[in-house]
Amino acid sequence: MFAGIKLGNQLTAEIMTFDDKENGDNVLNRAAEVILSGGIVVYPTDTSYGLGCDPRNPDALDRLLAIKRRDRRVGVPLLFADSEQCELYHDFCDLEKIIATTFWPGSLTLIVSPRPEVPSHITAGRGSVAIRVPDHPVPRGIARRVDGPITGTSANRTGGPSPFDLSVAMDQLGDEVDLYIDGGVSSASNNSTIIGVQDCEENGATRNIKIYREGQWKVDDLSRMLKGDSEAMRFWTSRIIDADM
Repeated sequence: MFAGIKLGNQLTAEIMTFDDKENGDNVLNRAAEVILSGGIVVYPTDTSYGLGCDPRNPDALDRLLAIKRRDRRVGVPLLFADSEQCELYHDFCDLEKIIATTFWPGSLTLIVSPRPEVPSHITAGRGSVAIRVPDHPVPRGIARRVDGPITGTSANRTGGPSPFDLSVAMDQLGDEVDLYIDGGVSSASNNSTIIGVQDCEENGATRNIKIYREGQWKVDDLSRMLKGDSEAMRFWTSRIIDADM
């Protein structure tokens, strides 16, 4: 456990408040230090608070999954500093590139096929991984400082309430994490929307978009924005279908 600040008589995890103008670099540097040391950080995002570690570190990822009470056979989403960093983990097809350009940074998660060199402990042996570039300086700043993605699962127990306020994460996770970053109450009321592009292996073909979870971005809004993009319509059938189809 990293040295912490005591909160009342219960919490001894380290707590820092993020203020972009006053202490932003100090907080981000500390968070990167904790993560690169194998630690676990709760941090604000443009949706709910996230639970972060270095996914390249198998021991750190195992610890995060134990804290989360999450099945190890289920992969965890990854948050990146920018689209260029994402390309180390996935080779984007035409339509995915357009979606990323349109909606990132933002509250849209893409389910994609990982590059062959992505370790299986990150994907849990699955043929897909969830990736996102959030519209928030904290996760993007940490990912930039650790030179890679951080995990982006919500900072709650599996099945517990989503933490749009830091106190909700603290109530569930307590001293099991090393650092809490207080960024105030989230302006969002939903987690990210999760989509994927069907049969994305061949560039140049038109294909459907699959919806895995409707969240902060509503399906009708996604559809309207993409239909207004002539480049998107070159590669999209104009259909958004259920992920089970």
